[in-house]
Amino acid sequence: MPAAISEYTPQLVRDEGSARRGRSAWAAWGFVLAGAASLVGMIVLAPLARARGSLLLSQVFYQFFHAACHQMPERSFYLAGYPLAVCARCTGLYVGALAGVIAYPLVRPLARTDAPRREWLILAAIPTTIDFALGFFHVWENTHWSRFSTALLLGAAAAFYVVPGLVELWGRISTRLPRRGRPDSFQRVDANLRASRG
Repeated sequence: MPAAISEYTPQLVRDEGSARRGRSAWAAWGFVLAGAASLVGMIVLAPLARARGSLLLSQVFYQFFHAACHQMPERSFYLAGYPLAVCARCTGLYVGALAGVIAYPLVRPLARTDAPRREWLILAAIPTTIDFALGFFHVWENTHWSRFSTALLLGAAAAFYVVPGLVELWGRISTRLPRRGRPDSFQRVDANLRASRG
């Protein structure tokens, strides 16, 4: 005969600390996702703003990426008659990073803060390194799409190294912040009570 519901023992018990860590990890992932999406959005908005006559806004976006990319027009994709804010290879890196951030919680638990083995990042960098080297040494004329697609892989792989670090950093910061709705003095009293009990 089955036991009464009052005798049921939950098989998975999550304490308040692990639940808070889970919420913190999701918050960090959301922050990283918003940042990656914003960067890709700025890359695309730069030529669109210029085409619509918003020269100041367009220039802000182009200048923002100037330190990270050579922005050579002949190596860039065009939108609305103007080059994107970064070259084809950098576009692949940023779009790949966004795709990697989106895919991250589908592949690994967000609460994990260890990064994958470095060999995976090195393997992901090989195609773009080969594409760059063949073009640099004039062995093969690489194209916008070869630059974009090889960098896309590297950007997606890089996300799996950045996200765990930022989740861990966010977790450390959030544990030092007072909880919402409760004065800091109550938290200290709670912590002292827990320490004396246990």
